[in-house]
Amino acid sequence: MNSNSQVYSTLSDLVLSDQVYKDKADMLFKLISIMEDHDGLGSPGIFMMIRPRGFGLSLISQSIQNLVKIEGESDDSLNINTTPKIITAYKNQSSQNKLNSQMQSTVSIIDSATTSLKSESENNNSSGADTADAEDSENKTKEDTSILDDIKNYIEELVSDKKKDEGDDFSDQKSIDEINANASSQELLVTDEIDAIKTFYNVKKRPVLSLDFKHLRAKNPKEFSEGLLDILQEQFWINHIESHIDPYQTPKAYFDKLLNELNKKYPSVKISIMIDNYDVPFMVASEFDHEQCEESVCDYLDMLNVIKYSNRTVKWCLLSGHINFSLASETSEGLPLVYDLSSEPMFAALFGFTREDVQEVYQKEIARFSENMKISPEQYLDMLEQCYGGFLFADNDEMYNPDCPKMLCPACIAHCMTNNGKLLPYSASGRYDFLKNALKNNSKNLSWLFGKDGQDPLFSDSIETDVKGKQLGTLLIQLGFATRTKVIINHSDAYVTWRYRFEFPNLDMKKTFDYVSEEVSEEDLIKPLDVVIETTSDYEED
Repeated sequence: MNSNSQVYSTLSDLVLSDQVYKDKADMLFKLISIMEDHDGLGSPGIFMMIRPRGFGLSLISQSIQNLVKIEGESDDSLNINTTPKIITAYKNQSSQNKLNSQMQSTVSIIDSATTSLKSESENNNSSGADTADAEDSENKTKEDTSILDDIKNYIEELVSDKKKDEGDDFSDQKSIDEINANASSQELLVTDEIDAIKTFYNVKKRPVLSLDFKHLRAKNPKEFSEGLLDILQEQFWINHIESHIDPYQTPKAYFDKLLNELNKKYPSVKISIMIDNYDVPFMVASEFDHEQCEESVCDYLDMLNVIKYSNRTVKWCLLSGHINFSLASETSEGLPLVYDLSSEPMFAALFGFTREDVQEVYQKEIARFSENMKISPEQYLDMLEQCYGGFLFADNDEMYNPDCPKMLCPACIAHCMTNNGKLLPYSASGRYDFLKNALKNNSKNLSWLFGKDGQDPLFSDSIETDVKGKQLGTLLIQLGFATRTKVIINHSDAYVTWRYRFEFPNLDMKKTFDYVSEEVSEEDLIKPLDVVIETTSDYEED
């Protein structure tokens, strides 16, 4: 996420902006590794990631695409290599300092992986294992650490061999020193460090088929089907595959043809599929009458069903969006088995900022704004958390996940920093048409959802295009209007039972919900959020 000026929606824009952003490479590698290691038992691994608006879901999808794609594939029609900037946080500096920065950044990633491995090992030991288990865990940690040392040694050997090859034509040490500092050596360091880290995390290079339904628009099933075909046709052009749409072609048949052509183009390696904004077609179809909606959803699910039977061509597929829709119905098999990674604890901090991230990235801005408001930087951070924080994407389990981070919305923070620190309801600028329609068709009395202990894990459910009953609670949670807290019901030596409690995460989402449900007007959105922080005597005026 960009730390200065505007909010970026594409990876290319972010990279070319030359701004500092928070490095998420370690968690990205873990996510890719899970998808690579999955055994689909005859089908590709199909995964889903759901996050509210403003959490950089599309940026992460493009970053994953950039990490796994085979060299030579297009990068958003921009001929740039963004991979090193995904791995390292760049700053304006001299070429020599940049080389040192790149080396330190890569080592920090490896060290963070070591720390993660050690902490996992310690957690396993603390769960009641005896001395023998502790020794096994310690040996495992040493083994993992030795693997990381092997990676470092591998990098050093590559660099040493490269320097030796380029230094054969020179007889004095001065010339060799010049080679060590030149641009080609810098490129070598970055490229080979990244390759070594990818090898450690099992990040394999694959052709990437990237579908984005963000701009799909239709007024009836015919336009809906044509819209899907147009998006597929674009992929034929991008992958330089000659094809023409038959007037009677269905999205399912055309998608199957596309995958077959990609299999011919890359016969020795399976491809990966990234489907961003996968939920948009459902929301578009929900605007039709009931029969037309079912027809369009069936058309879309039939198209996705091709992935299930493409194990010969596809290794894994990642669906990303804001809402978890049912991917199978009575009229279409669709994708009946999808692995939802949205609540996995290891990815709880992949999207968004922690309090420490905001403090680190926006240190200068926070100091200036807090000085203007005559409060301390810590108090201003408290205000930011009340306004834009409080999001939990995994269980805050005291036993298994005690350090589950509460995240802040990065888009809101970026807007706030570029608007002189004004605490306004920035999320209200988003489009929530699907939620508005759902609220019209259901009771606005949500006392059954908020502030009640003993709730079901609604966040993990899927919804239909016609939202009814508790599905409204699921929709609100997935869109970020409610966040969960794990509540222990019974705790004994024999067993533990728990349920959940749901609350608005922050003032921004509460005001946005009031606006969506027509409780407040648009004029109220230009008023600061009602956050109160007591000032200390050090900052009081004389």
